[in-house]
Order: sequence, then C-alpha cells, then structure tokens
Amino acid sequence: MQNLAISQSFSINGSTQKILNTDCYKLTSAVNWQNGSVWFSDKLDLNKPFDLEFTLNFGNNDGGADGIVFVIQTVGTGALGQGGGSLGFEGFSPALGIEFDDYQNTSMNDPAFDHIALVKNGSILHPTGSSIYKPVSALTNNGNIEDGNDHLVRIKWNPNGFQLEVFFDCVSRLYISDLDISKSILNNTSDVWWGFTASTGGLNNNQTVCIENSVFRKRTFQTCVNSGITLTTGKSSNNTY
Repeated sequence: MQNLAISQSFSINGSTQKILNTDCYKLTSAVNWQNGSVWFSDKLDLNKPFDLEFTLNFGNNDGGADGIVFVIQTVGTGALGQGGGSLGFEGFSPALGIEFDDYQNTSMNDPAFDHIALVKNGSILHPTGSSIYKPVSALTNNGNIEDGNDHLVRIKWNPNGFQLEVFFDCVSRLYISDLDISKSILNNTSDVWWGFTASTGGLNNNQTVCIENSVFRKRTFQTCVNSGITLTTGKSSNNTY
C-alpha cells in the first residue's frame, strides 16, 4: 500500500526559504557558508513501500558547491546539521542519506565527477563504515549537474526484500537490496521523518528542491513508454516494482 501525504506541509530550518507561489524550497542561496533543511511533517512508515518524485536544482555555477542530501532521520522536523562539505548532513545520527554531491572534497575522498552515494549517520566520508554504497556518477556520461536545470529524482522503497532504488533524470543510478534501514541503521525505528539538507562553504550555488503535491506517486496504473496515454501518476516512465 502506498504511503499517502495528508497535510503536505513542511518545516524549514537555517537558510531555507519557501519560494512564493511554488512547491519549491531554496535550501541555499548563492552565498558562502549557508546551511538549510526542509522536512515533511508527516512521517514515512518503512514497513510500507513508497515511491516519491521531486526535482533538484544545483545552480548554474560549475565551480560552486556543495550539494544536496535526501535524508531519512529520527531527530525531528527542527533538525539542522553542519554545513560546508558536510552538505548539511553531518550531525544526524541515526540517519540514512542519499547524497547528491557536485563538488570534489578530496578530504572526503570524493570522486572528480558529480556523484550520488548512499551514506548513514551524518558522515559522507568515502569509503568508511558509514558509506553504504560507493559514489556513482549522477549522469551516465559523468556530466555536470550544476547546469541550472531541474533534475528529476525518483526514490523507490520496497520493504519486501528491503530494496532501495534511485533514479536521476529517469535513469536508475543506484540500487541495493537486503538493506533493512529500520534494523541496521535506525535502531529498529520504522516511523521516520524525511526531507532534504544542503549547504555551501567557501564556494556556493543556489540549491533548490521542488516537491509537488503529487510527490507520492500513485501506483494504481501501469503504462508503457510511448504508449500515448497520459496519466497524472508522476513524471518518470517506469511506474512498476
């Protein structure tokens, strides 16, 4: 059964600003040493599957920094981590993070390309015991995601087999199974808050997330690519598990 949003309200912290008349939140402006977070007010139940979509925009300065993290955590809706190269994620424990990193911090063992990684408990240092899935390029061509464009992200969770999959611009970039998030990371907690963190350091970018009212994809319908049928079930082409 799908987790359905009821109130569709969010809590913002730090540098985060709600963009008026939109479903978007600016986590950081193009200003050094900003740190922001936004959290959905209704919890996720990890005992049930979820399938959510949103867009991330990393700004248009390829030399900027630092990135955005999708976070599942038990701290609460007032949570705000540490900034700079920590992407606002450091300080959350226990927590699971999907890191969208667009700046190479050699002290974190970051690769040269803009990447996605799966991390936990406030650490984005690669590779360590807190690194669950090594960094992979966000784009298949190792391209730049600080291009000023909105990038569609989709995250699917299936508790049957503990499967987690991340799509970036409709391409599957990260898949892992047998990851019991509740037991192995969150101290057997299954009701969790979710949201986003981002930060800047000595370099910066405008970094935003847009979370539409239909963030939770309805899984009632299944369609084929190029079928000619339009349904308001989300923007990704794949809608099955």
